[in-house]
Amino acid sequence: MNRPIAEDFSFKAQIWQSIQTGIYVFLFVYFFGGSSFGGPNRVGVLTLFGAGCTVSTLFANWLVPTLLSRIYDEDRWVVWKYILHTFFVLFCISLGNQLLLVLTQNDYPSFWQMYLIVTLIGFFPIISSVFVSERRRLKRNLAQAQELNRQLTQRAGLPPTDYLPSQQTNAKMAPVVEKPILLSSENGKERLSLQPEQLLYVESVGNYVDVYWLNRNECQKTVLRSTLKEVADILSIYPQFFRCHRAFLVNLKMVNQTEGNARGYQLTLNGVSPKIPVSRTYLDAFDARMNEIL
Repeated sequence: MNRPIAEDFSFKAQIWQSIQTGIYVFLFVYFFGGSSFGGPNRVGVLTLFGAGCTVSTLFANWLVPTLLSRIYDEDRWVVWKYILHTFFVLFCISLGNQLLLVLTQNDYPSFWQMYLIVTLIGFFPIISSVFVSERRRLKRNLAQAQELNRQLTQRAGLPPTDYLPSQQTNAKMAPVVEKPILLSSENGKERLSLQPEQLLYVESVGNYVDVYWLNRNECQKTVLRSTLKEVADILSIYPQFFRCHRAFLVNLKMVNQTEGNARGYQLTLNGVSPKIPVSRTYLDAFDARMNEIL
């Protein structure tokens, strides 16, 4: 029950899922709800119910998670939370159905009878669709992680290349010298100057950032009062630095292994024991950037 599970609560993902729910309800009641339901304007009433289910589902799966983002934290989303959320979604659909039955002056059961009916109809299809979708994401991420590891292994066996692509055919190949990175706190009192190859990753912690860097091959941490966005802006001129999560920015040249799961990736860096997450939102951009770096 504590197994991590991925779910996309964005509007773009949930609007289509909500429409599918509405269509499912329309078809289910049309074929199994009895020909007398809805009276002479049966199709119109069922269309109204389908639209109501769409709105109820969108409310529960998008608006509520948006307003309660700390509860619906993607990094802490696990199976038991999703099951509870599914019962909440069914509660919202039941409430919407009950309201529509009253407004259309149809006969209606008690609310808890309605909730039981909706749960019996909708619980297993909802749960099944989520786990099928999660399995698809897991398969994709595992395969991509294996490919990245293959490329990382190949890179590890090659001599370092610090040359511009346009210079490789030039007889006088000059190494690209990257200027030092200068990070500072908001008040400017604390400063940290590093060479690009020294910076491992940056983690956002409240109003501060923890900067992890190499000092004679040993990892050190420096705390600065700043935001991850400000650090990302400073590092934007260096292609090897990539924001892979809302709370993490990583040096892609220091990645030596990638693991895939349903949520995204877990990165292992040279000289660092904690694994750095790559969240679902950044997967495509991460793959593209890694292909450039490798």
